[in-house]
Amino acid sequence: MKTFFVAILFVLLGFVFLSCSDQSLSPVAPIDQQGSLKKAVITNFTYIDYPIAEPSGGEITLTPGGKWQVKKIKVVEKFASSDPLFDGIMEHYLSLTVDAVTGEGPCHGNWTLTPTDPTKTGGGVWEGTYEGYRSKSSVSGEWTLPLKAEAHGKGGTINGMQSFSTVTLTVRADGPTTLPTSWIGVGEGFYKSH
Repeated sequence: MKTFFVAILFVLLGFVFLSCSDQSLSPVAPIDQQGSLKKAVITNFTYIDYPIAEPSGGEITLTPGGKWQVKKIKVVEKFASSDPLFDGIMEHYLSLTVDAVTGEGPCHGNWTLTPTDPTKTGGGVWEGTYEGYRSKSSVSGEWTLPLKAEAHGKGGTINGMQSFSTVTLTVRADGPTTLPTSWIGVGEGFYKSH
């Protein structure tokens, strides 16, 4: 039995010595690590947004269950930001389902922001999505709609950048329904670049 263990020990030592080398191999050469060592640069920004044209297109339906369904209404807004990469005109397609009586319900959409000064972005634009839930405020005819938005830079010098923001809209419904007639948003966010 001792001979068996001694034989196994010699075999294992043989494998160790055969696999040793004077040249050590690095799993990743230092030149290969340069791309992964770059850190993302985070830039914060603030903004306000508000419609600058009448909404158009899409569909508005009052369901038998007493809900307003709004699908893909085109809205053009001014996006006034502290950062020139986010100061511009936003075109988005709004969808929401709100209770016909309370005016509360979910909202979502997709958007494209074209910066006012294209030289700042090399002609690139931001494309993204947003979602939130509209709730009645304590002011008559007014609702609060906090939204979370995400976007990616497309083209120019912002290509591949990512943006994350939150905005709180104060929504007015001054007509005979709970559908929005105007709003203004105040938000903040950041974008990541390399």
